[in-house]
Amino acid sequence: MRKTFFKNLFRDIKKTLSRFLSIVIIIAVGVSFYAGVRATSPDMKRSGDYYFSKNNLMDFKLVSTLGLTKDDVNEAKKIKGVKDVEGSYSVDAVMEKDKDALVLNINSLPSENGINKIKIVNGRTAHSDNEAVVEDKFLKENKLKMGDTIMLQSGNESDIKDNLKINEFKIVGTAKSPIYVSAQRQLSSVGNGSVRGFVYILPEVFKSDVYTEVYVKTNNKNTDDSLLNNDAYRNETTTIEKQLKDLGAKRGQIRYEDLLKTGSDKITDAENKLNEAKKQAADKFQDGYKQLDDGRNKISSGKLEIEKNQKLLNDKISDGEKQIADGKNKLQAGENEIDAKAVEIQNGSKQISDGEKQLDASQNQLNSGKASAALGIVASMNEKIQAAKNQLEADPNNPVYLAQYNQLNNVYEKDINGKDFDSMYNALKQDNLSGQFGVDSIKSNFDAASQSINLGRQEISEKEKELQDGSAQLQAAREEIELNKKKIQDSQAQLDAGKRDGQLKLDEAQKQLQASQNIIDENTQKLKDEETKANKQFSDGEKEIQKNKDKINDLKKPEFYVLGRSTNVGYESYRQDSDRIDNIGKAFPLIFFLVAALVSLTTMTRMVQENRIEIGTFKALGYSRLAIVAHYLIYSLAASLIGSIIGISFGFKLFPPLIMNAYSSLYAIPDSITPFNGTLALESSIIAMLFTTLAAVGASLGELREVPASLMRPKPPKSGKVILLERITFVWRKLSFTQKVTARNIFRYKQRFFMTVIGIAACTGLMITGFGLKGGIVGATENQFNKIYKYNMNATLTKNIDDDSKNSIKNEVMKDSNIKSVLFSYSKNGSIKKEDSSSEDVYLVIPENKNEVNKYINLTMNNKDLKLNDDGVIITEKLSKLINKKVGDSIKITIDDKILTVKITAITEHYIEHYIYMSPKYYEKITGKKVEYNGLYGVLKNVSTNAENNTSKTLMKISGIGSVSFKNNIRMDYNKSMNSINSVVLILIAAAGVLAFVVIYNLTNININERKRELATIKLLGFYNNELALYIYRENIILTVVGALTGIILGILIDNFVISTAETDVMMFLRTINPIYFVYSVLLTITFSICVNLAMYRRFDKIEMIESLKNAE
Repeated sequence: MRKTFFKNLFRDIKKTLSRFLSIVIIIAVGVSFYAGVRATSPDMKRSGDYYFSKNNLMDFKLVSTLGLTKDDVNEAKKIKGVKDVEGSYSVDAVMEKDKDALVLNINSLPSENGINKIKIVNGRTAHSDNEAVVEDKFLKENKLKMGDTIMLQSGNESDIKDNLKINEFKIVGTAKSPIYVSAQRQLSSVGNGSVRGFVYILPEVFKSDVYTEVYVKTNNKNTDDSLLNNDAYRNETTTIEKQLKDLGAKRGQIRYEDLLKTGSDKITDAENKLNEAKKQAADKFQDGYKQLDDGRNKISSGKLEIEKNQKLLNDKISDGEKQIADGKNKLQAGENEIDAKAVEIQNGSKQISDGEKQLDASQNQLNSGKASAALGIVASMNEKIQAAKNQLEADPNNPVYLAQYNQLNNVYEKDINGKDFDSMYNALKQDNLSGQFGVDSIKSNFDAASQSINLGRQEISEKEKELQDGSAQLQAAREEIELNKKKIQDSQAQLDAGKRDGQLKLDEAQKQLQASQNIIDENTQKLKDEETKANKQFSDGEKEIQKNKDKINDLKKPEFYVLGRSTNVGYESYRQDSDRIDNIGKAFPLIFFLVAALVSLTTMTRMVQENRIEIGTFKALGYSRLAIVAHYLIYSLAASLIGSIIGISFGFKLFPPLIMNAYSSLYAIPDSITPFNGTLALESSIIAMLFTTLAAVGASLGELREVPASLMRPKPPKSGKVILLERITFVWRKLSFTQKVTARNIFRYKQRFFMTVIGIAACTGLMITGFGLKGGIVGATENQFNKIYKYNMNATLTKNIDDDSKNSIKNEVMKDSNIKSVLFSYSKNGSIKKEDSSSEDVYLVIPENKNEVNKYINLTMNNKDLKLNDDGVIITEKLSKLINKKVGDSIKITIDDKILTVKITAITEHYIEHYIYMSPKYYEKITGKKVEYNGLYGVLKNVSTNAENNTSKTLMKISGIGSVSFKNNIRMDYNKSMNSINSVVLILIAAAGVLAFVVIYNLTNININERKRELATIKLLGFYNNELALYIYRENIILTVVGALTGIILGILIDNFVISTAETDVMMFLRTINPIYFVYSVLLTITFSICVNLAMYRRFDKIEMIESLKNAE
């Protein structure tokens, strides 16, 4: 019998393979989704815990406003439960890249096995002072490479070398750090206020003598599983946290007193040194000014001496020039006289020349007369000779004639012929012939004329002698004048040389004196500059001393912060996102799984009902009730077990990596650990098997209540009844035959109707829930940043300020042309206890003007503006739900260990974090103190990235501004996180779509199998395959539409449940579903239904008409 039992079981599985596989598939889909999504959050936490544990993430970060010392580290090590303590240095700096100022967080490298170990991704760690390890993501985003040099600047008015020994570093490696796992970074007080990456350098490069922060590692058992066991971890660390806070208070007091004493001693030493320096400087300057005065006196004496010598030189030059001028005048007079004499001599010479010319003319005339007379004598002689000759010829023998002739002839030949007049006269005179020729008178005339000429020549000669004497005298005078000229020129030259030499000497003395004066002036200026510089230094020193005194006077006891892992942005964001997935995994997959289980239950129930004849046969053959039940139990168990195994295999390997990958852009968690989760596997498998097996057992036991004879007959068809639609006659009459048949079939099979409608409605509801969850998340951030937050900028101040001080900062801030308006505020972290005694973190916000707050933060509820008054506070909606308080109730807020009891006057719409808004007067009323503002909100004219960066740079230069953040940047960070959630939601929607397809396919398949004989009969009656298909399609489409519309209502209910479950304590999702999501979900459901109908068309072709002729008996 056992063999037959199993043979029949396997035959049954083979015969109903499609049904068996449909159960397997739907169980696999349900288990896969349930187990996979439920496992994602633990896997995310496990992956985070592994990474944090491997890299020794700190449990606490200690920060003090006065820094932390090595003694603080040693004292912290003594606390019970503390495993390790390590001090660290850090500073924010700016790196210029492509005209953009990138803010970097510079950290000291932890020890090799120390706290917060970094993981080297590429390259190596830093070994020397000028080497650095940078964030791997930062390197890639800014297109840097190994070996590049980064130059750091302070990003403000201070010098980066006040904090670091050097400011240029070579990139030798890239890394990931457990304290920087999130893309979202903390704000900075330099640059534009937004940290872009981290850099690690050797601790020795930092100049600080105190640690910036101290990291503490505990040895609690849940330290390595702080995400998985968050509550246990927090409970374990509470005691150590309290001890660390007590230590901080104790060490803070010691540090405070030490700084007071050290500061006072340093101020006293500084004052003594300053006074001594002042005295030395005064003596030095006094000596300097005395030396300068001595020098000035010498210069004055030198000036007097130069003036005296200049006067002497000028006098001598004046006398010499006067003498030369007199000499020149005398010379000029002599020259004038000489010129006059020269004129006279020239005139005399002309006269002499004229006289000589006259004498020469007279002489020439005399000579001409003598020549004429000589010619006359010759002519007369010739005549006389001729007469004598004639006489002689006449009387040749006349001796007288002959003698006369010979005498005349001899005289002529000897004394006349060729002789001049004087020779002729002398010869004639000697020969006593002068009378004959009448030359005596001529001679006398000639002698008188000659004597006159000679006298003239004698006179001219005397004149010439006089003229020569005058010329000689004139020449002598000229020579004397020339000599005097030369003497004067020599005197002038000597005078000029003396003047030049004297002036040169005086000028040289003057230059030396001027050089000395310049030196004196230069030294005077130098001395004055040194004195000014010294006075400025003394003034600066006095200011610095006064500043230090003010610091000492203003020095407050340090604020000591014990910051757990929850204060680390990356760690806490990762934990919250893990919790969001966990919350989603608690609700959505469960409903998803219930739908799958419901369909599988329906499938098994239908199967048992279809096999009633077989059950009756087995019962008639003597099979026990247990054996018959076991048949269907094993069938369902096998299907659910196989489906569970497949679902678990795919679920654990598909959904966790897929969802964690959606977060990979947000978190630098390198290793995704997705181990086999036995608990979830067993839980989902048991639930799946319980649903199917209980359905099988219940259905089979229900059938076994009947006797075999009854079971072996098919159930008689239900008697026809008038359906509701028939009673609406005007509608019913207009329906065709097939439409009427469709209507009767839908209402006749009520169980099938409700199961199909419920199944489709559930799938539509799941898709609506997925879309609604997406819309709730996106809508929450959009409403928060578009509707609630009206401000564009938020700045923190370096210290609290009162009303008087804020005006100066406001004036500086408003100089930025991009800022439209600002509102100062006081913000403080606090906590409020819930009904279960746990605490919820809140932010207290006090705006300076209660009437202006709505321009920056929209306080509203149900689209009605709320007014902040002086009688109470306005709290956010999510907070009111968590603490279960309403308007009119009182709540207690813990701020700085002080409890403030306040009254709730209104509850405002708010989605992210918890806020309590209070007016300044109400704060003063409940505390007795005036508000000191520590931040401001701003509305900008231009919210572009460049405009915001420029505004940030401007504000960061203002004294008193600590950091600047912008709504757009915060929104981007939230959007990145929400986009990851959206990716997860899209996975859920896709899975819901797959489930919808499987559910519709399964229900349609059941419908066809149940009505195979009916469909065969219709086919036998002559219906074509397409008509046969339409016969079923009409019912499916109507049921799909009804199910989809019903799913809208179900989706709203499921969405409200899932959203309320998926919300974290610090975030409220939007509860309103966008109507378009209903349209999407209904259209998708109808689309899946059409696809299933098309897929089922081949089933109609395979229906044999012979089935209608088979006897059910």
